Amino acid sequence: MSPVDLKRLTPVQIALIVGAVLILIGGIIAFTGGTSSNGVSPIAVSTGSSPSMGAGAGASATGGPVATPSAAAPVDIACGKPTTATSSTAANPASNATACTANSGWLSAAAQDPQTIQVNLGGIVSVDHVTIDWGSGYATKFKVRTATDGSNWHTINSVSNGTGGTQTVTLPAGTQTAWIQLYLQQAVSSSPFSIDQLQVFALPAAGAGAPTAGATTAPGTAIAPGGVTNGAWSGQFSGFGTAAWKSQWGFTNTGQFLLADLSEISTPTAPGGSEIQVHYGAGSSANSCKDCPTVGGAQFYQQLSSMGPEGVAMENSETLDLKYSIKLPAGWDFGEAGKLPGLYGGQIGQESGGNHGSDGWSTRYMFRDHGGSRNAGEIYLYTPTNSGPTGYGVDYFGTWNWTDDGNWHTVEQMVNRQTGTVTVWFDGKEVLNDPDIATGISSIPFSGVFFSTFFGGHDTTWGPKVAENSYFADFSLSTSIQH
Repeated sequence: MSPVDLKRLTPVQIALIVGAVLILIGGIIAFTGGTSSNGVSPIAVSTGSSPSMGAGAGASATGGPVATPSAAAPVDIACGKPTTATSSTAANPASNATACTANSGWLSAAAQDPQTIQVNLGGIVSVDHVTIDWGSGYATKFKVRTATDGSNWHTINSVSNGTGGTQTVTLPAGTQTAWIQLYLQQAVSSSPFSIDQLQVFALPAAGAGAPTAGATTAPGTAIAPGGVTNGAWSGQFSGFGTAAWKSQWGFTNTGQFLLADLSEISTPTAPGGSEIQVHYGAGSSANSCKDCPTVGGAQFYQQLSSMGPEGVAMENSETLDLKYSIKLPAGWDFGEAGKLPGLYGGQIGQESGGNHGSDGWSTRYMFRDHGGSRNAGEIYLYTPTNSGPTGYGVDYFGTWNWTDDGNWHTVEQMVNRQTGTVTVWFDGKEVLNDPDIATGISSIPFSGVFFSTFFGGHDTTWGPKVAENSYFADFSLSTSIQH
């Protein structure tokens, strides 16, 4: 169509055109919610389908646009929660750090390393990240730790290059805890530590409402699948045996046995909020036992290689640290000896049970009669070049005993593939440090957790006189020391 030549229009035509334009402008104003000069809202003009015909996607029943839901803002779940520290000044107590607003903050009473500050979140919460507004005495090296009871702490992230200012530390996927602690190891210029504000966040999914501060999950709620994050991994037992649990653990069916003797127990007070019970029948021994009246114990392997690029990076690390919690009921029968979970590397089937090849190693624990004690602690070592004269492992005893008092205890081992050094801590105290014992493994990568526990030996003489159970919880791996 040709452009309109206004010079050829009559006054009546021009008036009609102007009137139409004014009507169109009025409709636009009405549609966008404008008001007339006298303050009366104009009549809305509907340009969409009628309700009976159905509104299209992104439109209201009357044709208006519908706002797309967005992710709710993260909530500081530490706001106003009880907070304590190893030391504080009178004017700057620990509670200042979680007082919901920036203020004079917390100041440690002494320039002494280490110091801790911890906040009680009021129940088990899914935590995404921690934000720290440092004062002048910031930590150049610190750890973020979690606990379900405020006493059994588990390191989930370590920072060795603290810069002060506002610092955010992302936590591994699926982190659930009732407490958050900052374990402050080194202050800048050897000054007292100072934190203006400590915030803990749980990020809701996009479109979800923001969680109520301090809201908790129901006991037994399955922990979301996670993986290796920033050189660290943690594994609980909620949802044990499910596809999600197997994915989160990097579980493989290869080499497993007697999983029916494992039972998940959802216990909010257990480290990590859940535990696994292992059953041992009276007189039971290794799965290979031919004369045992009953079976007992269980075994499965983790494969870090199934956890993506970060899992592979952890496999190829020079060091790997395994930490978990163990509980033995009072009066537990230790029998002759037995195996407990540890680390392994290389191919499954070449890391234990005799000389099966040159591409495997393991550092399980054992309890064994030693020095007059039937519950003496040791590292039971297999490597291609150090597995004893029979090929059935070498015993390296430490200075600890496994404790059968019905309470949770932590055990942690660090293996250095390059130096062959194996170090063990029991309840945070170093109880074994043997250099150059894990020989021949420098070229064999870490594979992960070797969950292996049973009595034996290969015959019934090794086992307990009565059926009994042990309990495990809160497994974690890190390329650095965790306690």
